[in-house]
Amino acid sequence: MQITVNSIQKGADEFAGAISDYKKMAAKFAAVRDETFFNANIARAQAASRELALMAYDEAYLPRLSGYVVALDERGQELDSVEFASMLKDKSSVSFFIGGAYGLSENFKAKADKIISLSRLTLAHKIAKLLLFEQIFRALCINANHPYHK
Repeated sequence: MQITVNSIQKGADEFAGAISDYKKMAAKFAAVRDETFFNANIARAQAASRELALMAYDEAYLPRLSGYVVALDERGQELDSVEFASMLKDKSSVSFFIGGAYGLSENFKAKADKIISLSRLTLAHKIAKLLLFEQIFRALCINANHPYHK
């Protein structure tokens, strides 16, 4: 199984060590990748307007659509850990997408197989990303009947 987490992210990630730990622990169940995107085009677009920023996110993300596509959105479906694990079960490739400062465009979300929310709380992108990596590891453990989930 191949799992890719795509995120629009500016600057260093203070949670990179913890994310790396989850990727290593998950490696016995799946290949998990962390792909970050931020460039001058995205920076200019975000400074100009919401509409241009969403278009820049689409430009970065649309070529990356592959496998089972999961978009993260605050209005998405909330899942518990067992439901999250079920979503991953029997998939050979899953791609998660975390939006930028303005989220994800309606155009992009329409192309997703599923739209989920990690919480009703508003989370900083870096915290949401860490939470997603933990839940991916937890889901893989649930699906493998590993005791981590207890």
